[in-house]
Amino acid sequence: MKMTDGEKLIVLMLADISKRLQGEPEVDPDFVAQTIYADQLWGFDWHFSGIPFERSEEPNPVVKETVNILEMFSSTMYQFQQLENSEQKRVRDDIGYAAHGLDIFPGFDGNHDPHYRVANYLVQDLHRFKDVPGATNNSHTQTSLPQYRKMLLVYLPMRTKLGTGRFSKEDIIAIFKGS
Repeated sequence: MKMTDGEKLIVLMLADISKRLQGEPEVDPDFVAQTIYADQLWGFDWHFSGIPFERSEEPNPVVKETVNILEMFSSTMYQFQQLENSEQKRVRDDIGYAAHGLDIFPGFDGNHDPHYRVANYLVQDLHRFKDVPGATNNSHTQTSLPQYRKMLLVYLPMRTKLGTGRFSKEDIIAIFKGS
């Protein structure tokens, strides 16, 4: 969805009027305002899935990649918890420092990475990925995204496995090592 600056201002004013009226509005004016302030207009399509918005452009690649990364961490964290304690120890030992990502998402760089704003919007405004501890963390490093991309190359082909079974400890190790 695209909006001109004038359209954004009109919608914000309508949201403000809606908040002042008696009764419970059908469309949450706070959500509308926050979506515009965050400049995450794609969120309208996600939140209001019953409205047939015009979809003339490709999905935002940053949004798609952020969703894939958070989904990967959500899945691997859950699958890791399903392992026996001895298998969990082996995974932690094999992946070393990266093992902290099994418990809490390290985050995106809040100063240089647009994925950070998308992740915050997904969690705080769309209420997605609440199961990923640290989903809104600021990693304060530009090295996290390249590592997540390596991990995705391993994870995405494995994702189909989740419909019929679980990840093995070897699968989780391969994902976190990015190989």
